[in-house]
Amino acid sequence: MPRSALPADLSSFQQQLIGTWTNQDLPGTGKGGTADPYSYNVMVLPQASPQSPNQGLGYILKNFTYYETIVFRGSEDIASPVAAPNRGGTYQQTPFALFYDQQVRFAEGPGIGTIVHEENGAWLHLQTEQQQVGPYPYPPDNPLYEPGSPQPQPPGMTMCKQISVPHGVSVLALGSYSSNAGTPVISDAESVLPVPAGLSTTPYAETLDTPGDYQNPQPQLTNQVTLPLQQALADLATAGHAINSYIYCQVESDNGGTVVNIPFEDRRAALAGYSAEYWLLSYDGGSNYDIVAYTQRILLAIPIGGTTYTFPHPTSNVLTRQVAGRP
Repeated sequence: MPRSALPADLSSFQQQLIGTWTNQDLPGTGKGGTADPYSYNVMVLPQASPQSPNQGLGYILKNFTYYETIVFRGSEDIASPVAAPNRGGTYQQTPFALFYDQQVRFAEGPGIGTIVHEENGAWLHLQTEQQQVGPYPYPPDNPLYEPGSPQPQPPGMTMCKQISVPHGVSVLALGSYSSNAGTPVISDAESVLPVPAGLSTTPYAETLDTPGDYQNPQPQLTNQVTLPLQQALADLATAGHAINSYIYCQVESDNGGTVVNIPFEDRRAALAGYSAEYWLLSYDGGSNYDIVAYTQRILLAIPIGGTTYTFPHPTSNVLTRQVAGRP
């Protein structure tokens, strides 16, 4: 039975997420807003027609920069933070949930300004605790609990991202978070080319950016989707706002989680895996974490010519918290 939770009950990572995040110019950089975001998306769509711009390769690209709004709800009457115990008999696991809503829009191309993606879900902080005896707390002012100490939550499974996407796709990705001093090192992205080999990938290297064939406007970012995040850190340092403290969170579906698709998606373009990294960034020693950088790597399993190819669908963006009166 869920119960209300205060923001103080959440992990420090969740607490710092509460609020509204948008694409805004980063301090001193003149970049990062909706017109010039630190972002990129690489996406494959199945396309069987031989008249397609890719001459019947069985797929087309839909790559673009984007801007977005993410709202993490901290004090609303509906979908405010909750604790939702999972009873285990002798002790229980309690997810402390922070709910979010996300909307993404094109920042370039023929669809500029229109919505390309919507999503909602929750970040769960997984903890273990004693289980009460009985279905309700009785007596209410001094409930009884099962004896003994709960087994600790595995340290690599303290955070869970629970995702719902209106394509008929759901994701559970588990991981953990940590607080760190200094500037994060954001690694180069993994290859976006499909596996197994054998399919022509020439569109990935071509600048396809005409109105009738707008598929791959920035091949450099296609091959290195974390470059916008790396550039944002470098630009902040040049502007005198070098990052000196950060909270890092990493989750993946292969770490005890799962992905689920409705039948049509399962046959045509199934989501086959998910992982994500988040960096909450501070340039004032941890007093404020008002910048978040993230990268996600989704895997899509698409059948082409009798072979199922795994296409990475990575994204990255740098967002700023909306804070009234703060420079």
